[in-house]
Amino acid sequence: MLTILGFAMIATFLVLIMTKKMSPIAALVLIPALFCVAVGQGAQLGDYVIDGVGNLAPTAAMLMFAIVYFGVMIDVGLFDPIVRAILRFCKADPMRIVVGTAVLAAIVSLDGDGSTTFMITVSAMYPLYKRLKMSLVVMTGVAATANGVMNTLPWGGPTARAATALKLDASEIFVPMIPALAVGLLAVFLLAYVLGLRERKRLGVLTLDEALVREPERETVTVGGGGSRGGAAVGGTGGSTAGGDGTGGGVRLRKNPASPASPSSRGSGTTDADPAESTGDDEEFKGLDPNRPTLRPKLYWFNAGLTVALLTAMIMELMPIPVLFLLGAALALTVNFPHMPDQRARIAAHADNVLNVSGMVFAAAVFTGVLTGTGMVEHMADWVVGAVPDAMGPHMAIVTGLLSLPLTYFMSNDGFYFGVVPVLAEAGAAHGVSPLEIARASLAGQALHMSSPLVPAVYVLVGMARVEFGDHTRFTVKWAVLTSLVVLGAGILFGTI
Repeated sequence: MLTILGFAMIATFLVLIMTKKMSPIAALVLIPALFCVAVGQGAQLGDYVIDGVGNLAPTAAMLMFAIVYFGVMIDVGLFDPIVRAILRFCKADPMRIVVGTAVLAAIVSLDGDGSTTFMITVSAMYPLYKRLKMSLVVMTGVAATANGVMNTLPWGGPTARAATALKLDASEIFVPMIPALAVGLLAVFLLAYVLGLRERKRLGVLTLDEALVREPERETVTVGGGGSRGGAAVGGTGGSTAGGDGTGGGVRLRKNPASPASPSSRGSGTTDADPAESTGDDEEFKGLDPNRPTLRPKLYWFNAGLTVALLTAMIMELMPIPVLFLLGAALALTVNFPHMPDQRARIAAHADNVLNVSGMVFAAAVFTGVLTGTGMVEHMADWVVGAVPDAMGPHMAIVTGLLSLPLTYFMSNDGFYFGVVPVLAEAGAAHGVSPLEIARASLAGQALHMSSPLVPAVYVLVGMARVEFGDHTRFTVKWAVLTSLVVLGAGILFGTI
Protein backbone atom coordinates (compact mmCIF):
# COMPACT_ATOMS: atom_id res chain seq x y z
CA MET A 1 0.00 0.00 0.00
CA LEU A 2 2.81 2.43 0.86
CA THR A 3 4.38 1.71 -2.51
CA ILE A 4 1.19 2.65 -4.36
CA LEU A 5 0.62 5.74 -2.24
CA GLY A 6 4.23 6.83 -2.72
CA PHE A 7 4.01 6.69 -6.51
CA ALA A 8 0.55 8.28 -6.37
CA MET A 9 1.87 11.16 -4.26
CA ILE A 10 4.71 11.87 -6.68
CA ALA A 11 2.42 11.58 -9.71
CA THR A 12 -0.16 13.91 -8.14
CA PHE A 13 2.52 16.47 -7.35
CA LEU A 14 3.95 16.42 -10.89
CA VAL A 15 0.55 16.61 -12.56
CA LEU A 16 -0.57 19.55 -10.44
CA ILE A 17 2.53 21.65 -11.01
CA MET A 18 2.84 20.79 -14.70
CA THR A 19 -0.79 21.72 -15.32
CA LYS A 20 -0.32 24.81 -13.12
CA LYS A 21 -3.19 23.89 -10.85
CA MET A 22 -0.98 24.59 -7.83
CA SER A 23 2.23 26.49 -7.24
CA PRO A 24 5.29 24.33 -6.48
CA ILE A 25 5.51 25.58 -2.89
CA ALA A 26 1.85 24.82 -2.18
CA ALA A 27 2.07 21.41 -3.85
CA LEU A 28 5.27 20.50 -2.00
CA VAL A 29 3.53 21.21 1.31
CA LEU A 30 -0.10 20.22 0.87
CA ILE A 31 0.18 17.06 -1.24
CA PRO A 32 2.52 15.17 1.14
CA ALA A 33 0.50 16.40 4.13
CA LEU A 34 -2.67 14.90 2.63
CA PHE A 35 -0.95 11.61 1.77
CA CYS A 36 0.57 11.43 5.24
CA VAL A 37 -2.94 11.54 6.65
CA ALA A 38 -4.09 9.02 4.03
CA VAL A 39 -1.56 6.43 5.21
CA GLY A 40 -2.75 6.88 8.79
CA GLN A 41 0.32 8.70 10.05
CA GLY A 42 -1.08 12.21 10.32
CA ALA A 43 -0.11 12.40 14.00
CA GLN A 44 3.57 12.07 13.01
CA LEU A 45 3.40 14.75 10.29
CA GLY A 46 5.08 17.35 12.51
CA ASP A 47 7.98 15.03 13.32
CA TYR A 48 8.47 14.15 9.66
CA VAL A 49 8.50 17.80 8.63
CA ILE A 50 10.95 18.79 11.36
CA ASP A 51 13.23 15.92 10.34
CA GLY A 52 13.02 17.03 6.71
CA VAL A 53 13.70 20.65 7.61
CA GLY A 54 16.67 19.60 9.73
CA ASN A 55 18.15 17.63 6.86
CA LEU A 56 17.71 20.44 4.33
CA ALA A 57 18.48 23.42 6.60
CA PRO A 58 22.20 23.43 5.68
CA THR A 59 21.24 23.41 1.99
CA ALA A 60 18.83 26.30 2.52
CA ALA A 61 21.51 28.26 4.40
CA MET A 62 24.03 27.58 1.66
CA LEU A 63 21.63 28.78 -1.03
CA MET A 64 20.66 31.90 0.90
CA PHE A 65 24.22 33.10 1.38
CA ALA A 66 25.36 31.86 -2.04
CA ILE A 67 22.67 33.97 -3.67
CA VAL A 68 23.78 37.00 -1.69
CA TYR A 69 27.45 36.34 -2.47
CA PHE A 70 27.06 35.81 -6.20
CA GLY A 71 24.48 38.58 -6.37
CA VAL A 72 27.08 40.96 -4.97
CA MET A 73 29.69 39.62 -7.41
CA ILE A 74 27.28 40.27 -10.27
CA ASP A 75 26.57 43.76 -8.95
CA VAL A 76 30.25 44.70 -8.74
CA GLY A 77 31.00 43.42 -12.27
CA LEU A 78 32.95 40.21 -11.66
CA PHE A 79 31.13 38.31 -14.42
CA ASP A 80 30.98 41.08 -17.03
CA PRO A 81 34.09 39.72 -18.83
CA ILE A 82 32.39 36.32 -19.06
CA VAL A 83 29.41 38.01 -20.68
CA ARG A 84 31.66 39.77 -23.19
CA ALA A 85 33.48 36.53 -24.04
CA ILE A 86 30.19 34.70 -24.58
CA LEU A 87 28.91 37.62 -26.67
CA ARG A 88 31.99 37.49 -28.89
CA PHE A 89 31.30 33.81 -29.48
CA CYS A 90 27.55 34.15 -29.87
CA LYS A 91 27.54 37.08 -32.30
CA ALA A 92 23.85 37.60 -31.54
CA ASP A 93 23.04 34.35 -33.35
CA PRO A 94 20.34 32.38 -31.46
CA MET A 95 22.08 29.10 -32.30
CA ARG A 96 25.40 30.33 -30.91
CA ILE A 97 23.68 31.73 -27.84
CA VAL A 98 22.14 28.36 -26.96
CA VAL A 99 25.44 26.56 -27.57
CA GLY A 100 27.18 29.24 -25.49
CA THR A 101 24.74 28.53 -22.67
CA ALA A 102 25.68 24.84 -22.70
CA VAL A 103 29.41 25.60 -22.81
CA LEU A 104 29.20 28.16 -20.01
CA ALA A 105 27.11 25.87 -17.79
CA ALA A 106 29.54 22.99 -18.36
CA ILE A 107 32.58 25.11 -17.54
CA VAL A 108 31.13 26.66 -14.41
CA SER A 109 29.94 23.21 -13.29
CA LEU A 110 33.55 22.32 -12.60
CA ASP A 111 33.10 23.84 -9.14
CA GLY A 112 30.72 20.98 -8.32
CA ASP A 113 27.86 23.16 -7.11
CA GLY A 114 24.67 23.37 -9.17
CA SER A 115 23.40 26.55 -7.53
CA THR A 116 26.61 28.40 -8.37
CA THR A 117 26.46 27.15 -11.94
CA PHE A 118 22.90 28.28 -12.45
CA MET A 119 23.41 31.69 -10.86
CA ILE A 120 26.38 32.50 -13.07
CA THR A 121 24.88 31.02 -16.25
CA VAL A 122 21.53 32.77 -15.91
CA SER A 123 23.15 36.06 -14.93
CA ALA A 124 25.35 35.97 -18.02
CA MET A 125 22.84 34.69 -20.57
CA TYR A 126 19.47 36.05 -19.42
CA PRO A 127 19.98 39.51 -20.99
CA LEU A 128 20.52 38.00 -24.45
CA TYR A 129 17.57 35.62 -24.23
CA LYS A 130 15.31 38.37 -22.95
CA ARG A 131 16.33 41.04 -25.42
CA LEU A 132 16.22 38.73 -28.45
CA LYS A 133 12.95 37.19 -27.23
CA MET A 134 14.37 33.68 -27.17
CA SER A 135 12.64 30.94 -25.22
CA LEU A 136 13.83 30.99 -21.63
CA VAL A 137 12.97 27.32 -21.12
CA VAL A 138 15.61 26.53 -23.74
CA MET A 139 18.14 28.27 -21.51
CA THR A 140 17.05 26.49 -18.33
CA GLY A 141 16.78 23.11 -20.05
CA VAL A 142 20.22 23.26 -21.63
CA ALA A 143 21.86 24.59 -18.46
CA ALA A 144 20.25 21.93 -16.24
CA THR A 145 21.15 19.06 -18.57
CA ALA A 146 24.77 20.20 -18.99
CA ASN A 147 25.12 20.59 -15.24
CA GLY A 148 23.59 17.14 -14.72
CA VAL A 149 26.29 15.48 -16.81
CA MET A 150 29.03 17.44 -15.04
CA ASN A 151 27.47 16.63 -11.67
CA THR A 152 29.16 13.24 -11.88
CA LEU A 153 32.53 14.80 -11.01
CA PRO A 154 33.93 13.15 -7.85
CA TRP A 155 33.36 16.32 -5.83
CA GLY A 156 29.89 16.83 -7.29
CA GLY A 157 28.21 14.32 -4.99
CA PRO A 158 26.82 11.24 -6.79
CA THR A 159 30.20 9.59 -7.41
CA ALA A 160 31.25 10.10 -3.81
CA ARG A 161 27.93 8.69 -2.61
CA ALA A 162 28.25 5.62 -4.83
CA ALA A 163 31.82 5.06 -3.62
CA THR A 164 30.79 5.40 0.01
CA ALA A 165 27.72 3.16 -0.32
CA LEU A 166 29.66 0.36 -2.03
CA LYS A 167 32.98 0.93 -0.23
CA LEU A 168 34.86 1.68 -3.44
CA ASP A 169 37.41 4.25 -4.50
CA ALA A 170 35.80 7.23 -6.23
CA SER A 171 38.55 7.44 -8.85
CA GLU A 172 37.96 3.79 -9.83
CA ILE A 173 34.34 4.67 -10.51
CA PHE A 174 34.84 8.01 -12.24
CA VAL A 175 37.98 7.72 -14.37
CA PRO A 176 36.77 4.81 -16.56
CA MET A 177 33.48 6.68 -17.04
CA ILE A 178 35.16 9.79 -18.46
CA PRO A 179 34.78 8.73 -22.13
CA ALA A 180 31.07 7.97 -21.65
CA LEU A 181 30.50 11.23 -19.79
CA ALA A 182 32.38 13.11 -22.53
CA VAL A 183 30.00 11.59 -25.08
CA GLY A 184 27.10 12.71 -22.88
CA LEU A 185 28.48 16.24 -22.80
CA LEU A 186 28.87 16.22 -26.57
CA ALA A 187 25.24 15.11 -26.76
CA VAL A 188 24.28 18.17 -24.71
CA PHE A 189 26.23 20.43 -27.08
CA LEU A 190 24.53 18.77 -30.05
CA LEU A 191 21.17 19.24 -28.37
CA ALA A 192 22.00 22.91 -27.81
CA TYR A 193 22.96 23.21 -31.48
CA VAL A 194 19.66 21.69 -32.63
CA LEU A 195 17.58 23.80 -30.24
CA GLY A 196 19.56 26.85 -31.30
CA LEU A 197 18.80 26.16 -34.95
CA ARG A 198 15.10 25.98 -34.04
CA GLU A 199 15.36 29.33 -32.29
CA ARG A 200 17.22 30.82 -35.26
CA LYS A 201 14.56 29.55 -37.64
CA ARG A 202 11.80 30.95 -35.44
CA LEU A 203 13.38 34.34 -34.77
CA GLY A 204 15.37 34.86 -37.92
CA VAL A 205 19.09 35.41 -38.42
CA LEU A 206 20.54 38.17 -36.31
CA THR A 207 23.92 39.71 -37.05
CA LEU A 208 26.37 41.95 -35.24
CA ASP A 209 27.14 45.03 -37.26
CA GLU A 210 29.21 47.89 -35.91
CA ALA A 211 29.20 49.67 -39.25
CA LEU A 212 25.47 50.42 -39.18
CA VAL A 213 25.23 51.99 -35.73
CA ARG A 214 23.76 55.19 -37.18
CA GLU A 215 20.77 53.59 -38.93
CA PRO A 216 17.70 54.90 -37.06
CA GLU A 217 15.21 52.62 -38.74
CA ARG A 218 16.65 49.50 -37.14
CA GLU A 219 16.12 48.56 -33.53
CA THR A 220 19.56 48.60 -31.90
CA VAL A 221 20.90 47.08 -28.74
CA THR A 222 24.27 48.15 -27.41
CA VAL A 223 26.20 45.14 -26.12
CA GLY A 224 29.43 45.65 -24.23
CA GLY A 225 29.36 49.43 -24.57
CA GLY A 226 28.26 52.28 -22.41
CA GLY A 227 25.35 54.26 -23.78
CA SER A 228 22.75 53.23 -26.30
CA ARG A 229 19.94 54.67 -28.35
CA GLY A 230 16.78 52.65 -28.39
CA GLY A 231 18.27 49.60 -26.74
CA ALA A 232 19.29 48.07 -23.46
CA ALA A 233 22.93 47.88 -22.43
CA VAL A 234 24.16 44.42 -21.60
CA GLY A 235 27.53 43.55 -20.10
CA GLY A 236 30.64 45.44 -21.08
CA THR A 237 32.93 47.79 -19.26
CA GLY A 238 31.78 51.21 -20.26
CA GLY A 239 32.60 53.62 -23.04
CA SER A 240 30.11 55.65 -25.02
CA THR A 241 28.50 54.80 -28.31
CA ALA A 242 26.09 57.70 -28.23
CA GLY A 243 27.93 59.38 -31.04
CA GLY A 244 27.38 56.39 -33.27
CA ASP A 245 31.00 56.20 -34.43
CA GLY A 246 31.43 52.60 -33.35
CA THR A 247 34.49 53.38 -31.26
CA GLY A 248 33.00 53.07 -27.82
CA GLY A 249 33.57 49.34 -27.47
CA GLY A 250 29.94 48.46 -28.18
CA VAL A 251 28.40 46.31 -30.90
CA ARG A 252 24.87 46.57 -32.11
CA LEU A 253 22.28 44.03 -33.05
CA ARG A 254 20.29 44.46 -36.18
CA LYS A 255 17.65 42.30 -37.77
CA ASN A 256 18.74 40.81 -41.05
CA PRO A 257 16.29 42.11 -43.66
CA ALA A 258 16.24 38.71 -45.30
CA SER A 259 15.32 36.82 -42.17
CA PRO A 260 11.98 35.01 -42.30
CA ALA A 261 10.69 36.07 -38.92
CA SER A 262 10.90 38.93 -36.50
CA PRO A 263 11.23 38.87 -32.73
CA SER A 264 7.70 40.14 -32.46
CA SER A 265 6.47 36.86 -33.87
CA ARG A 266 7.86 35.10 -30.85
CA GLY A 267 5.93 32.06 -29.76
CA SER A 268 4.40 31.27 -33.14
CA GLY A 269 5.30 28.13 -34.90
CA THR A 270 6.77 26.40 -31.89
CA THR A 271 5.42 24.43 -29.00
CA ASP A 272 8.31 25.42 -26.75
CA ALA A 273 7.68 29.14 -26.54
CA ASP A 274 8.15 30.53 -23.08
CA PRO A 275 4.79 31.47 -21.53
CA ALA A 276 6.48 33.80 -19.07
CA GLU A 277 7.37 36.12 -21.93
CA SER A 278 3.75 36.95 -22.69
CA THR A 279 3.56 39.45 -19.86
CA GLY A 280 7.13 40.68 -19.78
CA ASP A 281 8.30 41.44 -23.33
CA ASP A 282 9.22 45.00 -22.46
CA GLU A 283 11.07 44.10 -19.29
CA GLU A 284 14.81 44.79 -19.42
CA PHE A 285 17.35 42.97 -17.33
CA LYS A 286 19.41 45.61 -15.56
CA GLY A 287 21.77 43.36 -13.61
CA LEU A 288 24.64 43.73 -16.09
CA ASP A 289 24.20 47.38 -17.02
CA PRO A 290 27.75 48.67 -17.65
CA ASN A 291 26.87 52.01 -16.08
CA ARG A 292 25.38 50.67 -12.86
CA PRO A 293 26.61 52.47 -9.75
CA THR A 294 27.46 49.21 -7.96
CA LEU A 295 30.43 48.47 -10.24
CA ARG A 296 33.75 48.21 -8.39
CA PRO A 297 36.45 47.98 -11.13
CA LYS A 298 39.25 48.81 -8.68
CA LEU A 299 38.28 45.79 -6.58
CA TYR A 300 37.97 43.40 -9.52
CA TRP A 301 41.02 41.29 -8.68
CA PHE A 302 40.11 41.19 -5.02
CA ASN A 303 36.66 39.85 -5.90
CA ALA A 304 38.10 37.39 -8.42
CA GLY A 305 40.63 36.15 -5.88
CA LEU A 306 37.97 35.86 -3.19
CA THR A 307 35.76 33.82 -5.51
CA VAL A 308 38.60 31.50 -6.54
CA ALA A 309 39.57 31.03 -2.88
CA LEU A 310 35.96 30.33 -1.95
CA LEU A 311 35.52 27.72 -4.69
CA THR A 312 38.90 26.15 -3.88
CA ALA A 313 37.99 25.87 -0.21
CA MET A 314 34.66 24.34 -1.21
CA ILE A 315 36.29 21.73 -3.45
CA MET A 316 38.89 20.91 -0.80
CA GLU A 317 36.12 20.76 1.83
CA LEU A 318 38.06 22.99 4.23
CA MET A 319 34.78 24.03 5.85
CA PRO A 320 31.09 23.21 5.38
CA ILE A 321 29.78 24.97 2.28
CA PRO A 322 27.14 27.02 4.19
CA VAL A 323 29.88 28.41 6.44
CA LEU A 324 32.09 29.26 3.46
CA PHE A 325 29.33 31.19 1.70
CA LEU A 326 28.31 32.91 4.92
CA LEU A 327 31.88 34.14 5.44
CA GLY A 328 32.26 34.98 1.76
CA ALA A 329 29.04 37.00 1.63
CA ALA A 330 29.96 38.93 4.76
CA LEU A 331 33.45 39.72 3.45
CA ALA A 332 32.22 40.66 -0.03
CA LEU A 333 29.62 43.04 1.37
CA THR A 334 32.03 44.64 3.82
CA VAL A 335 34.83 45.26 1.32
CA ASN A 336 32.75 46.30 -1.69
CA PHE A 337 30.12 48.28 0.22
CA PRO A 338 31.68 49.58 3.44
CA HIS A 339 28.72 51.88 4.19
CA MET A 340 25.75 50.32 5.96
CA PRO A 341 23.03 51.85 3.71
CA ASP A 342 24.77 50.36 0.65
CA GLN A 343 24.98 46.95 2.30
CA ARG A 344 21.30 47.04 3.19
CA ALA A 345 20.47 48.04 -0.38
CA ARG A 346 22.42 45.10 -1.80
CA ILE A 347 20.78 42.63 0.57
CA ALA A 348 17.35 44.06 -0.24
CA ALA A 349 18.08 43.85 -3.97
CA HIS A 350 18.53 40.08 -3.70
CA ALA A 351 15.90 39.44 -1.04
CA ASP A 352 13.32 38.18 -3.55
CA ASN A 353 15.62 35.46 -4.84
CA VAL A 354 16.66 34.50 -1.31
CA LEU A 355 13.08 34.25 -0.10
CA ASN A 356 11.82 32.35 -3.14
CA VAL A 357 14.62 29.80 -3.13
CA SER A 358 14.83 29.24 0.63
CA GLY A 359 11.04 29.00 0.81
CA MET A 360 11.07 26.37 -1.92
CA VAL A 361 13.76 24.38 -0.12
CA PHE A 362 11.85 24.33 3.16
CA ALA A 363 8.68 23.37 1.29
CA ALA A 364 10.62 20.52 -0.34
CA ALA A 365 11.60 19.46 3.20
CA VAL A 366 7.94 18.63 3.84
CA PHE A 367 7.83 16.46 0.73
CA THR A 368 11.06 14.58 1.46
CA GLY A 369 10.27 14.33 5.18
CA VAL A 370 6.94 12.63 4.54
CA LEU A 371 8.31 10.47 1.74
CA THR A 372 11.08 9.20 4.00
CA GLY A 373 9.35 9.20 7.37
CA THR A 374 6.31 7.21 6.28
CA GLY A 375 8.56 4.57 4.68
CA MET A 376 7.27 5.27 1.17
CA VAL A 377 10.77 5.64 -0.29
CA GLU A 378 11.91 2.33 1.17
CA HIS A 379 8.84 0.45 -0.05
CA MET A 380 9.10 2.03 -3.51
CA ALA A 381 12.77 1.04 -3.79
CA ASP A 382 12.08 -2.52 -2.63
CA TRP A 383 9.23 -2.85 -5.11
CA VAL A 384 11.36 -1.62 -8.01
CA VAL A 385 14.23 -3.97 -7.15
CA GLY A 386 11.84 -6.88 -6.65
CA ALA A 387 10.21 -6.21 -10.01
CA VAL A 388 13.47 -6.95 -11.84
CA PRO A 389 13.21 -10.46 -13.38
CA ASP A 390 15.80 -13.04 -12.33
CA ALA A 391 16.79 -13.43 -15.97
CA MET A 392 18.10 -9.87 -15.89
CA GLY A 393 20.58 -10.75 -13.13
CA PRO A 394 23.63 -10.93 -15.44
CA HIS A 395 22.65 -7.53 -16.82
CA MET A 396 22.17 -5.77 -13.50
CA ALA A 397 24.54 -2.98 -14.49
CA ILE A 398 22.29 -2.03 -17.40
CA VAL A 399 19.23 -2.44 -15.19
CA THR A 400 20.84 -0.10 -12.64
CA GLY A 401 21.53 2.47 -15.33
CA LEU A 402 17.94 2.37 -16.54
CA LEU A 403 16.54 2.52 -13.01
CA SER A 404 18.76 5.47 -12.18
CA LEU A 405 16.65 7.67 -14.46
CA PRO A 406 13.29 7.48 -12.66
CA LEU A 407 14.70 6.76 -9.21
CA THR A 408 17.09 9.72 -9.05
CA TYR A 409 14.26 11.90 -10.36
CA PHE A 410 11.72 10.76 -7.80
CA MET A 411 14.04 10.56 -4.80
CA SER A 412 17.12 12.28 -3.48
CA ASN A 413 20.61 11.13 -4.37
CA ASP A 414 21.06 10.05 -0.76
CA GLY A 415 17.98 7.82 -0.93
CA PHE A 416 19.06 6.28 -4.22
CA TYR A 417 22.75 5.72 -3.54
CA PHE A 418 22.48 4.66 0.08
CA GLY A 419 19.13 2.86 -0.13
CA VAL A 420 18.79 1.35 -3.60
CA VAL A 421 22.28 0.98 -5.11
CA PRO A 422 23.57 -1.41 -2.40
CA VAL A 423 20.57 -3.69 -3.00
CA LEU A 424 21.19 -3.61 -6.76
CA ALA A 425 24.89 -4.31 -6.18
CA GLU A 426 24.03 -7.36 -4.06
CA ALA A 427 21.70 -8.68 -6.72
CA GLY A 428 24.39 -8.10 -9.36
CA ALA A 429 27.11 -9.78 -7.28
CA ALA A 430 25.03 -12.95 -7.17
CA HIS A 431 25.32 -13.07 -10.97
CA GLY A 432 28.98 -12.06 -11.19
CA VAL A 433 28.43 -8.37 -11.90
CA SER A 434 31.15 -6.17 -10.38
CA PRO A 435 30.08 -3.48 -7.87
CA LEU A 436 32.20 -1.06 -9.93
CA GLU A 437 29.94 -1.61 -12.93
CA ILE A 438 26.87 -1.03 -10.77
CA ALA A 439 28.39 2.17 -9.37
CA ARG A 440 29.28 3.52 -12.82
CA ALA A 441 25.87 2.68 -14.24
CA SER A 442 24.20 4.46 -11.34
CA LEU A 443 25.65 7.77 -12.60
CA ALA A 444 23.75 7.61 -15.89
CA GLY A 445 20.60 9.30 -14.59
CA GLN A 446 22.25 12.48 -13.30
CA ALA A 447 21.36 14.51 -16.40
CA LEU A 448 17.70 13.96 -15.49
CA HIS A 449 18.24 14.24 -11.74
CA MET A 450 19.22 17.92 -11.95
CA SER A 451 15.68 18.81 -13.04
CA SER A 452 14.05 16.83 -10.22
CA PRO A 453 11.65 18.79 -8.00
CA LEU A 454 13.67 17.44 -5.06
CA VAL A 455 16.86 19.24 -6.14
CA PRO A 456 17.03 22.69 -4.48
CA ALA A 457 19.37 24.11 -7.13
CA VAL A 458 16.73 23.78 -9.86
CA TYR A 459 14.62 26.37 -8.05
CA VAL A 460 17.55 28.78 -8.26
CA LEU A 461 17.62 28.15 -12.01
CA VAL A 462 13.92 28.65 -12.72
CA GLY A 463 13.61 31.45 -10.18
CA MET A 464 16.40 33.58 -11.61
CA ALA A 465 15.29 32.82 -15.18
CA ARG A 466 11.67 33.66 -14.26
CA VAL A 467 10.41 30.41 -15.74
CA GLU A 468 7.56 28.35 -14.31
CA PHE A 469 8.83 25.07 -12.87
CA GLY A 470 6.12 23.16 -14.74
CA ASP A 471 7.19 24.70 -18.05
CA HIS A 472 10.80 23.81 -17.35
CA THR A 473 9.84 20.24 -16.46
CA ARG A 474 7.71 19.74 -19.56
CA PHE A 475 10.45 21.02 -21.83
CA THR A 476 13.53 19.53 -20.18
CA VAL A 477 12.61 16.00 -19.10
CA LYS A 478 12.54 14.47 -22.58
CA TRP A 479 15.94 15.91 -23.49
CA ALA A 480 17.45 14.97 -20.14
CA VAL A 481 16.21 11.38 -20.50
CA LEU A 482 17.76 11.20 -23.97
CA THR A 483 21.08 12.52 -22.65
CA SER A 484 21.09 10.01 -19.78
CA LEU A 485 20.46 7.16 -22.22
CA VAL A 486 23.36 8.40 -24.37
CA VAL A 487 25.66 8.28 -21.33
CA LEU A 488 24.45 4.78 -20.48
CA GLY A 489 24.81 3.59 -24.07
CA ALA A 490 28.32 5.06 -24.33
CA GLY A 491 29.30 3.36 -21.08
CA ILE A 492 28.14 0.01 -22.46
CA LEU A 493 29.92 0.65 -25.77
CA PHE A 494 33.21 1.52 -24.06
CA GLY A 495 32.92 -1.54 -21.81
CA THR A 496 32.86 0.36 -18.52
CA ILE A 497 29.30 -0.74 -17.75
